[in-house]
Amino acid sequence: MSRPSLLTAQHRPKGASLASLYRKWRSRSFEDLVGQTHVVRTLRNAVRQNRVAHAYLFTGPRGTGKTSTARILAKALNCTAPNDGNPCDRCENCVAANEGRALDVIEIDAASNTSVENVRDLRERVGYAASEGRYKVYIIDEVHRLSGAAFDAFLKTLEEPPPHVIFVFASTEPHKVPGTIMSRCQRFDFKRLSLQETTTHLHHVATEERIEISNEALALLGRSAAGSMRDAIALLDQVASYATGAIGGADVRAALGLADPMLVARLADHLLSNQVGLGLQECAGFVGAGGDPSQLITEMVNYWRAVLTSVTGAGSIEDLVDPALVENIEHARENVTEQQAVSVLEAITGVELSSKYDLPPQLPLELGYVRASLALRSDKDHNGGSGSGPRATVATAPRGQADQAAVPEVQERVAEYRPQGVADTSARPANSASPGAAEMLSETVARAPSTSENDRTVLLQNLVAAMRPKSASLQAVLRSGFLLSVEDGEVTIGFQFPFHANVWTDVGKRRLLEECVAEVMGSTYRVQCIRTTKDEAKAALGASVLPEDDGFIEEAAERLRQWHARQLGNGSS
Repeated sequence: MSRPSLLTAQHRPKGASLASLYRKWRSRSFEDLVGQTHVVRTLRNAVRQNRVAHAYLFTGPRGTGKTSTARILAKALNCTAPNDGNPCDRCENCVAANEGRALDVIEIDAASNTSVENVRDLRERVGYAASEGRYKVYIIDEVHRLSGAAFDAFLKTLEEPPPHVIFVFASTEPHKVPGTIMSRCQRFDFKRLSLQETTTHLHHVATEERIEISNEALALLGRSAAGSMRDAIALLDQVASYATGAIGGADVRAALGLADPMLVARLADHLLSNQVGLGLQECAGFVGAGGDPSQLITEMVNYWRAVLTSVTGAGSIEDLVDPALVENIEHARENVTEQQAVSVLEAITGVELSSKYDLPPQLPLELGYVRASLALRSDKDHNGGSGSGPRATVATAPRGQADQAAVPEVQERVAEYRPQGVADTSARPANSASPGAAEMLSETVARAPSTSENDRTVLLQNLVAAMRPKSASLQAVLRSGFLLSVEDGEVTIGFQFPFHANVWTDVGKRRLLEECVAEVMGSTYRVQCIRTTKDEAKAALGASVLPEDDGFIEEAAERLRQWHARQLGNGSS
């Protein structure tokens, strides 16, 4: 049975209290838990059959019910009249637990009790019998925050626990819990809630609280909560306080600083049509109107993630983005390859800025957007100028006067961009022949085992992939380059923009690039990074490897270079 598009219940009365909805709606029994069926079934059966373990480890993202489940388990174990494994919520022990005054339920925050002294004190207390119920239940939240010495001190207690003591550990980072501790616990992994589970429960909460809210608003809250029920209810509380009537999608976007879905679609269209200037103007308008730049970055990531999902056929995209964007994404799928979608995602998410500078809050958004455009252009260039068409093949470079005139300038740029202290290793022995510059590059392409455009494109993509774990920002710069040659133990990479070529004059960054080359090619190579104009690339490679330029990208790159120079000047002063 489908629910109506707008709740028919009366809107909440004026002045009604909605304080701390997430605390009011915290689960009090196993039946109240949402989306954790595997955990509920196991724990209820354990309580009903009296097969309770002495230690449990609850893991999973925040807001998915780990601590609430631990409290419910503690109540069920000490309840005097349990009902099919559930606490009755009426006996004295249950009431005391609900009110936070149960002597036999001890909650400890490991983040503020990390030392070995805290654990030793706990070991002394566990020897005392329960005061009111059958068990003493210790709930230790964020257990991974304990120190190594504290874990070691705790190990003996877990190996030989008193029969009246049960430990329940909760952690959002289980990989930090030592294996010796984890192996002595029953582990339950709590999962993020699906959009359907989140919106269904929010619908129930809103109905009980007499909050009138549309399905569009519920879906926006569900996506913003990212699978956390606690966050979803807290956001509902926030939006209910903001709205003056029935809550719609516009109210949620205004209260949470979300972008209009059509703005996200237009930004994507501007990227695909190489109109980066218009896209940056849209970003500036959003921020100027009070929008949160980080929120817009998140929504752009969600959009391109949906594009990637659609391109690869990995599943439905309805739960990933606003329904208004589905048609736009289906259209984008026809013009974007998998590699291009990945490149845009990496560019948007790979911006790393130093926190020591007082930077404009929208700078990561703008940098990510420009880098996404550069990455998209680079992928199109390497694919022969088309997002989905076949790759172009490289013809043999002609050996005319134009070649001999153009390529020596490239060699001069090699020296211009060579970092200080690095010797010129490109000189040949005096007794060897010195063919023309264009002939050298053509012969290099002919001799090298992997120097066709397709092979060099694959090689550069492998270098980009190898750079990712080392530096996401350098990866974005490297993606805009062109692998010109592999010859005599030397790899030459050209860049269209001075800023990109200058990046590699830093000895540390060049060393990272040389490490990537060694990983990909299996041996050590020297690396030359030069600036290459469109005409030089045509002359050297014998093919049009650069698309027509509208001038904006170079202007944007130059602005980034100027900003980078200013920041270096501020840092040195």
